Amino acid sequence: MPTRTAIFTPAGLALLCCFAFTAVIHAAEIKVLSVNGVKLVLPDLVSNFEQGTGHKVTVSLGEAGILGKRIEDGETFDVAILPRPATDRLVKQGKLAAGSPVDVVRAAFGMGTRRGAPKPDTSSLDAFRRSLLAAASIVYTDPATGGVTGVFFARVLDELGIANEIKPKSRLAAGVLNAEFVARGEAEVAFQMKHEILAVPGIEFIALPQEYQNDGAAVFTASVGAGARESDAAKSFVQFLSGPVAVPLIRARGMEPG
Repeated sequence: MPTRTAIFTPAGLALLCCFAFTAVIHAAEIKVLSVNGVKLVLPDLVSNFEQGTGHKVTVSLGEAGILGKRIEDGETFDVAILPRPATDRLVKQGKLAAGSPVDVVRAAFGMGTRRGAPKPDTSSLDAFRRSLLAAASIVYTDPATGGVTGVFFARVLDELGIANEIKPKSRLAAGVLNAEFVARGEAEVAFQMKHEILAVPGIEFIALPQEYQNDGAAVFTASVGAGARESDAAKSFVQFLSGPVAVPLIRARGMEPG
């Protein structure tokens, strides 16, 4: 009668070792370049992907403009998470693999003030303009870094015709939660994405006027690098970021799936 412990014979042990060795061979280390806009949810996403696949993910964070320059200069990477406009530009340049981009996160823009403080009036464009002019100080991401919130807010100030008035009382930041300046009393109003504002205790989110609701959000896209060294693992990671495990993690952080 055959025994069920036959696999523990020398031949069986050799087979197990072969399987284990093969698993190690196929485990890859993926290099990801990612914008700061998704850094609050990225650790959760990376952890779940690593546990489910055995791959290792190394993340390098930065503002969109800085990351785009690194990619254009030839830096090697496997996956890039960037705003959709930057993604489209880099696909045309042949820096990102055509057909690989997937929208993974949508995040609304808005303002943050200390809970209990008077709220900026955003019921109309005129009210919004008056509220910005009345604010003692405003902190937002430096547009020169290519950060999406900074670029968008600079455009809003130009459209409202108040860029010159706001500049003297502006504080420019990069790679941080802007609402932390408000929480510490170093600024009255912060402009950034909703999930970043709500991540700071004691801060209340204020939505933008209706006129900016349609384009008042960033869409972040994950793509495989054209020169990816671990292209198969990179494709798996991009697919994971828009899959059923990732979606609730993204929503739990105050963002919407792409």
